[in-house]
Amino acid sequence: MSSSNLIRWGGLAAVIAGVLFVVVDLTGLLLLGFGQSLSEGSISSSLLYLRFVTAPVAGALLLLGLVGLYLHQSEAAGFPGLVSFLVAFLGTILAQSFVQLVLLASLGWALFGVSCLRARAYPRIGAILLVTSAVLTGVIRPLASSGSGTVLAYLVADILLNVSIAWLGFSLFTRRTKKPGEPYG
Repeated sequence: MSSSNLIRWGGLAAVIAGVLFVVVDLTGLLLLGFGQSLSEGSISSSLLYLRFVTAPVAGALLLLGLVGLYLHQSEAAGFPGLVSFLVAFLGTILAQSFVQLVLLASLGWALFGVSCLRARAYPRIGAILLVTSAVLTGVIRPLASSGSGTVLAYLVADILLNVSIAWLGFSLFTRRTKKPGEPYG
């Protein structure tokens, strides 16, 4: 299999990861909506199990997708693109075990979005959404423990982040990307 096909399949991994993480976030919204009244019920238990099973699979696919997204634009992104990729990659790995490092992951994804904008390898709106939603998740996440309103805001920002990742992955997988450096439209 050629390296361009592997990169393309990395786009599919990003799509699947984005979709799975949206499912995880939606289950969080459902659990938040159920409140304490159903915390011991079978619906809440099923939703928690779904989150428990889906999140690690989505996390592994997200890392594979990030590699594909980066490799497609690596030449045009240069050294700043490599740094943004490494911060996003390491931040994403560390945030799985240490919730306090979600800020590092958010910073990495925001920087990666900036490198996508600079490389012009992906749709501009998707890259802007990636930057914006990554910044929002990084800003809102530390506040999320203070109440359900901020938890809701965090989940919405995280859904937008995962939609943007899936969008970039979809453009890579379907080859609706430009060669890095060529402007869109």
